[in-house]
Amino acid sequence: MADQKTMLFSSLLLAAVFWPLPAALAADAPAISVNWDDPELKAFTADQTARSAAGVEAEVDPGLANLRVPVLAFEQPPEVVTRNLRAGPESIERAVHSDPSNPVWYQIVEDYGDVSVSVSADLRAQHAFPADFPIYDTAAPAAGVDGGDARDMAPSVSVMDEAAEEGMEGYIAEYTITRYGVPYTVTIECTEAAKDQCKDKGQLSKDSALLKLVAGGPPQ
Repeated sequence: MADQKTMLFSSLLLAAVFWPLPAALAADAPAISVNWDDPELKAFTADQTARSAAGVEAEVDPGLANLRVPVLAFEQPPEVVTRNLRAGPESIERAVHSDPSNPVWYQIVEDYGDVSVSVSADLRAQHAFPADFPIYDTAAPAAGVDGGDARDMAPSVSVMDEAAEEGMEGYIAEYTITRYGVPYTVTIECTEAAKDQCKDKGQLSKDSALLKLVAGGPPQ
């Protein structure tokens, strides 16, 4: 969707974050703890168990089926995609990245042409972030209003344009949310033709409500 330099930049970033660790290092690496007692997670796990017992096959991408991290994904194309005249649900190309030997991370990339959207999470605590690093909770607008659930907070979106990175064309927008104690990163890449979609921080923030729990379960 972008030129070769932009694609190389994205590939290097992906490799830096998700490069599989050797087995010995993976076993010793510090890990983020998942709150498997979260009501949403417990209800989801119970539903999956009931479906399996009834012989109902879950419609889950094979790359996500055995993950031990809750998987969030967009249940429908975000507004930034549907507003792009050259992209739409009929043109989606989806790629799932994970490691079956160490199923604690994933990345879902959906390419719509001029806009691509990725969602990723990793339980391996690979980086020490500064105290002021922004991590925001979010949820559907109607959830927990009276109870003051922190997930009602819409995420803050940051945007990097071609002026910020030499050789890059278009825009990259990104935000991080936390669910069940796990940080999830959403990245939207737009070509020059679709840059207005990536610049619309308000709509990008609203689109986060479309993220839904689709897979993942506790260690057996």
